[in-house]
Amino acid sequence: ARTHPLLEPRITELDPAAVPAALRAADLDVALIHEYDFVPAHAEPGLSSRELFTEPLYLAAPEPGALGDHSHSPWIVSPSGTLCRTMAERACEANGFSPRVRHEADDFDTVLALVALGQGVAIIPHLGALDPPAGVTLTRLPAFRRTQVAYRTGAAGHPAIAAVTRALRDAVPADLRSEAGQEP
Repeated sequence: ARTHPLLEPRITELDPAAVPAALRAADLDVALIHEYDFVPAHAEPGLSSRELFTEPLYLAAPEPGALGDHSHSPWIVSPSGTLCRTMAERACEANGFSPRVRHEADDFDTVLALVALGQGVAIIPHLGALDPPAGVTLTRLPAFRRTQVAYRTGAAGHPAIAAVTRALRDAVPADLRSEAGQEP
């Protein structure tokens, strides 16, 4: 908005499942979407996307350890039906177990607070774990979350879409730019 004063950006939080229809209906012009190694995105008719950055995933637990070490631990996961929940379930299944869900929370600060209280373990993306509380150990996993900017096919060249996309790319933290193939 500072560099383009005639643009009036508006933020809307939507369930990720509602984003494609909102973009196609022009209720949204641009959206941030995620995909995980364990939950690849499917192409949506009429929509295009471009990667902004890739970030590592971490096991958040009281002590260091591998994901497979927590087959009997209580888990803190996102609510059922969410992409993040599906990712956690599939990551655990890839390690030979189903998570024993104790808590469901969608806010990473809440999840980390529960881990710090000894209420379970969780999988957290890098940007959700920038300042973990005491009592939380982050162990990097061999998995990633990709954040993309999505828009209607053919709209990438529109000045407003290009300006928002450029502003989003400029806002990517320097430590993640190299992971996404961008120059720091």
